[in-house]
Amino acid sequence: MEETIRTAEDDLAELRQAVLDDWIVVTTRTAQELQDIQKTVSWRVTRPLRLVRRFQGTAREIGYGAALDLAAGAVARRLGRG
Repeated sequence: MEETIRTAEDDLAELRQAVLDDWIVVTTRTAQELQDIQKTVSWRVTRPLRLVRRFQGTAREIGYGAALDLAAGAVARRLGRG
């Protein structure tokens, strides 16, 4: 009986490790694919458009004055002044 419990525990541990290994492979590949996408010219060219779209969404949610304050703070941090 005790041997059966150990075998089941070993099987469970092995299965958990296999799932973890698969998860690591999938997340590594996904991260690499995302980096590859972000290196493309189209991704870099459309960055300002994505920033404007994000600003518009934030402005709708919290108002333009508050959104401008957040944007100014983000620019200051980016430039090392905040």
